[in-house]
Amino acid sequence: MQKRKISNLDLEVSVISLGTWAFGSDKWWGKQNDTDSQEVLETAIAKGITTIDAAPVYGRGHSEKVIGRFLKRKKLRESIILATKVGLSWHGAKISHDLKPKRMMEEIDESRKRLETDYIDIYQVHWPDPDTPIPETAQVMQKLYQKGIIRAVGVSNYSVEQMEEFKKYCPLHSLQPQYSMFERTIEDSTVPFCIKNNIAILSYAPLYAGILTGKFFFDNVAVPDDINRKMKKEDLKEPRLSINKETLERLRDIASSYGKNLTQLAINWNLNQEGITSTLVGTRNAHQLEDNLGGAGWKISDADMEKIKLILKERDMAISKIT
Repeated sequence: MQKRKISNLDLEVSVISLGTWAFGSDKWWGKQNDTDSQEVLETAIAKGITTIDAAPVYGRGHSEKVIGRFLKRKKLRESIILATKVGLSWHGAKISHDLKPKRMMEEIDESRKRLETDYIDIYQVHWPDPDTPIPETAQVMQKLYQKGIIRAVGVSNYSVEQMEEFKKYCPLHSLQPQYSMFERTIEDSTVPFCIKNNIAILSYAPLYAGILTGKFFFDNVAVPDDINRKMKKEDLKEPRLSINKETLERLRDIASSYGKNLTQLAINWNLNQEGITSTLVGTRNAHQLEDNLGGAGWKISDADMEKIKLILKERDMAISKIT
C-alpha cells in the first residue's frame, strides 16, 4: 500500500489508516467482539495498513487495550505507526473535555500503559477544550515532543484560527478533521492552510457514518443505534433521505463504471483529494475492511471527478432549500 510522509518528519503513514472507535465496544460505540477486532487488526497488517488510530475515550480505554495486546503478542510495535489522542475524559456516564496540563500528563501515561508502548508516534489533541487556553495545551505537547515520548504532534477538530494559535507554542505536524463527500467544510480554508504550513491531513469519517456506502438505502440494512449514526440521523430522515438516495444512485453509476461499489468510490475520492495524507476507515470485521481496502490502488479520472463535484454541488443546493 502507498505511504505518505507526515510533515517534514521521518514518519510515513499508509494512505488508508485503521480507525478503531468500534473496538471500544460499549453503548456509545456499539457492541463489538474482541475476536472480531483482533481479526480486523490481522487483516489490516496483512494488507499493508501500517497506521492504527485510537483514543482513550473509545470504550473507556478498551480500544487501546485491544490494540496493545495485539501488537505485543505479534511483536509488531516497531513496524506500526500508532496514533492516539488526548483531551476527552469520562465522568460517570458523560464525556467531557479536559486538557488541563495535569490531566494531559496522566492521560499519556495511561495510554502508553494500555497500548503497552513507551512512545506514541502521532499524539493528537482530540478536541479543543473551551476551558483550557490553547497555549497551555500546546506547551504540554511541546514537552512531550521534546522528550521523545511522542514522535509527531497532532490536533483533531481544530479550526484554522486554533491551529494558528497552537503553532505559536509547539510544532504542528498533523490535523485529523472530518471529511467526506457529504462533509466538505475543510476545503475552503483548512486544506489550504495545512498545505501552506506542511501539516498532514488524516481525514476521518470518509463514509459519513456509513451513509455513503448506500447500505441503508439500497440493501435494507438496519441503522445501528450507536453515537455515530445518531449524529447523522437527519440524513436518514425525510426530506434529506430522498435527496441523499438520489445522490447515491448517481454516484453508484460512476462507481460501477470502475467495477467498484459506493464504499470504494467514496474512499478513493477522499484519499485523492488535495492535501489529504491518509484516510481513516473504521470497521467492525475483516469483511468490511476488505471492502474498504478496495478504495485504494486506483484513481478516479479527472472527468469523473468533475461529474462527482457537480453531483455533490446539486445535493448541497437541494439541502439548502429545505434548511
